[in-house]
Amino acid sequence: MLRRGCQEPTFERLGTWSSSRGKDAIEMFEAYGRRYYGSQKHEMEVFFARDENGGFAAKSIGITKPRQNGKSFAARDYCIWQAAVEGNSVLYSAHHGRTVRKMFKEMCDFIEAHEDFKAELDYIYKAGGYEGIYFKNGACIEFQTRTASGGRGGTYRILVIDEAQELTNAQMEAIIPTVSAAAELEDGAGEPQKIYIGTVPGPECSGTVFRDMHDRAHEGTTSVWWLEWGVQANGLDEISLDDVDNWYLANPAMGRRMSEATVKDELDTMSPDGFARERLGWWPPVALVVETGCIDADSWDALSIAKNAVPHEGAPSFAMKFSDDGLFGCIAACRKHADGRYHTEVITERTLECGINWFVEFALRREDTAGGIVIDGGGTADIVYKNLINQGMPKQMVIMSGTHDFTMACSLFVDSVLMGNMTHISQPGLDESAKNVRRRRIGKAGYGFEGINGADALPAETAALALWACEYIDWEPDDDLQIG
Repeated sequence: MLRRGCQEPTFERLGTWSSSRGKDAIEMFEAYGRRYYGSQKHEMEVFFARDENGGFAAKSIGITKPRQNGKSFAARDYCIWQAAVEGNSVLYSAHHGRTVRKMFKEMCDFIEAHEDFKAELDYIYKAGGYEGIYFKNGACIEFQTRTASGGRGGTYRILVIDEAQELTNAQMEAIIPTVSAAAELEDGAGEPQKIYIGTVPGPECSGTVFRDMHDRAHEGTTSVWWLEWGVQANGLDEISLDDVDNWYLANPAMGRRMSEATVKDELDTMSPDGFARERLGWWPPVALVVETGCIDADSWDALSIAKNAVPHEGAPSFAMKFSDDGLFGCIAACRKHADGRYHTEVITERTLECGINWFVEFALRREDTAGGIVIDGGGTADIVYKNLINQGMPKQMVIMSGTHDFTMACSLFVDSVLMGNMTHISQPGLDESAKNVRRRRIGKAGYGFEGINGADALPAETAALALWACEYIDWEPDDDLQIG
């Protein structure tokens, strides 16, 4: 008989409740083809727990599992039920834009695939950064990448905070007011509910909120309900990393999505403390130190300008960079101020699930006015470049950057910040990226960027390439030029 991972939490602190519609919801979703692990069924029961007045028995719930154990699966269906069935508005928030877009797509795919859910749908808004699913009953599921400046501006009954290990106090203080007055308290069910889902914070995590929740749950000094899958030990020396029993104890997906061979390979390639955290769900007794980047946060913030101060004269240069896995692409622009300083902005970061046409069309629309376009990012960049040249864009105007060009761009970007020789507007994605990149060696060519503290390096890398293009691509656009 095939062995399965443990479905019961290794540590749990729950309150009492009078009823739960968790089983009803599971039966409904299973009728649509969903399949749940026992751990996910337990989570659904806890999410749906209600007190004697019909309100949420748990106002705040924390769930922590090692990676790749379906920790957001039950919450996804709970969001759909709450909005479509019970008419409650939901805000789903995650640290990374990619996680938000993935969850948005998964919910849209489910709703649009089933006619009875689709019949309850009013409309879906897909603009980047403002994604939302809206129902005829007035409820919605909106999606947000977290910042320290607040939520979407709406009021929500349910708040789901994914990648909670990255949640900072500033972000917490900004987002919590969106659910503070979800409905009238005299309705009995007026109080909101917050669900925090995450993994053990590593050295790359700047958040402290989830760590504090964990510590207080184990101390018994919080009202937060807490479900945890992971080995319980005070020190790394107390854990037998190669004990297969520990693998099955901490990972509900063992024997389903995860094999012993896969975990053995992780053990052989990860550091001992990294394996203990990431695969065995071990919480070290002391929080780990956050890494610092190569760009000082205060220096970066000091270069921020208002939108009405952005330069509009001269030809802008553009950069397109694609992620190493070929799943995402980013576009940034750079233009010079009259005094010679650079100004950089990120225009968009998009998934490539629907192809590269958007990037090609973006460049072609600017072929008569751009001061140059640089493209970087392996095979995807090569395809975009060939499409542009085949459609008549001059080779002098668009170039594929090499490794030396990229390392020069990253150095120029850092130096420009240090010397105060550039400006930018406040953009959460670029701000987070620029403040959380460190240098990484690229062969003998020099140094590029890599993200730390959970940040994505792609926006900063793309902005750096746009700045480099502004400085080094020698192309003069001509309004009368006829191309193609």
